[in-house]
Amino acid sequence: MTARITQRLTPVPAKPDRTEETNMWHDIYLRAVLQPDYSYATEHLLPHLFDALTAHALMLDGCGVAHAAAAAAHLRSLREQPFPPYDPRIEDVFFTLDQALLQRDPAAAGALRTALSRNDLDMTIYRLSARLRLMRALARVLNLRRTLLALAEREVDTVIVAYTHHQPAQPTTLAHYLGAVENNLARDTRRMFGALGRLNLSPMGAVALGGTSFPIDRERTAQLLAFDGPLENTYDAVSASDWQVEVASTITIASTTLSRVLHDLLFWASRGLISLEDGLVQGSSVMPQKRNPVALEHARTKFSKAIGMTQSVILSSHNVPFGDINDPGPDMQPSLHSMWQEFREGVELLTASLTAPTIDRNAWLFEARQGESVVTELADAITRQTGDGFRDAHARIKRLLAALHAQGRTLSGVTLGDLREVGVTITEDELRGALDPAAFIARRTTLGGPAPQVMNPQLQQAAGRLEADAAQHAQLTRRFMDARTHLHGEPALPAGPPAHGGTA
Repeated sequence: MTARITQRLTPVPAKPDRTEETNMWHDIYLRAVLQPDYSYATEHLLPHLFDALTAHALMLDGCGVAHAAAAAAHLRSLREQPFPPYDPRIEDVFFTLDQALLQRDPAAAGALRTALSRNDLDMTIYRLSARLRLMRALARVLNLRRTLLALAEREVDTVIVAYTHHQPAQPTTLAHYLGAVENNLARDTRRMFGALGRLNLSPMGAVALGGTSFPIDRERTAQLLAFDGPLENTYDAVSASDWQVEVASTITIASTTLSRVLHDLLFWASRGLISLEDGLVQGSSVMPQKRNPVALEHARTKFSKAIGMTQSVILSSHNVPFGDINDPGPDMQPSLHSMWQEFREGVELLTASLTAPTIDRNAWLFEARQGESVVTELADAITRQTGDGFRDAHARIKRLLAALHAQGRTLSGVTLGDLREVGVTITEDELRGALDPAAFIARRTTLGGPAPQVMNPQLQQAAGRLEADAAQHAQLTRRFMDARTHLHGEPALPAGPPAHGGTA
């Protein structure tokens, strides 16, 4: 049991040098640092500031700190009111809130400052913000996975030609391709959950970096904020940026994969094999026939920009002191914000593009029948018929193709006589079966193959995995929302005079 704090605290007075002097900060420092930081914090971080401070106050109250309960009540009231605009005499949002609380109740303001530093407070706020944004990113990835599987279920029999090294390779199905993308995103989902577990630890109570001499209850603060627990080392709590780099890395991995998918989709769209809904395409000012798949282009750009922001995050943590510094602290937050925004919009554009595209199945099948993507199956048929091994069959097919090319003929027109020229004797049924793209696919029944009898169970398995991930996400969402609801509470004390001549 944590010992109770029994001393009474002297209220901390306002700092006159921060409220009375109008020229404390250099103009460039105000414009380049303090004002942008204040604007960013008021727009994106205030709920987390109130949550962290309220949890701290409730913990202090549980430890017996006088006036801590009043501080929590005042915080719950203040968060319902408009936050003061930027005042160059006050350094940041924390001191703005500190001054507002001081004007209401000096004793409560003094109590709140017990075992509290902006060092542990800031890192807590950043983790709470990242947790929320990561949960939102997870929700969008889950939705994209659901969209991919729904489309794949409709396209289990849709023959496409897969490419390797930018050349037609083998027939497969659109469902096989989409299932592969979903498999990647399933791994990304696990990476995101793993990163969430490592960021969801509480720095509160680390104070500047050396902890505190007051017997506070760090486990209770972590519980109130729905963290999995406190960071065990107080120096680590205010210094670590590995969790931010890890989160950025998960976004890099997912964005990289999805940008490759967009490359394929744009390639298919350029050949009319896939078309987007009207609301996702643009026409041309001079070419009436154009249907430009601009949603896909913009999605690709979004992922490129997201990756660019992740590099900014990583570099902000590179070759800097391991301690409380601005590089991986406030200076990193706008980069993280841009990363989340670009990734979100990229995923949403891609999801919309794959919800109801038009697939030209006949054009894809025609390509498969007219090209040479099925020759692997012809070599397989020869191997089964002759028993001479695939190496020999592979060489015979290469000679066959060379002869056909020399004569200006295509594989679809090959005859039994052509095969006899390279020493192969098979039946007409065996030949036509080997050249049929659908038959090629139907024979690929090993684990992970595109045959419908394999693909359908694979998609069912993927759907089950998706629902399990969605259930985990929903459970975490409820936990985090319940914590915020408890911290938000209801205003219990009347508002005091407004801070700095405005509303608090």
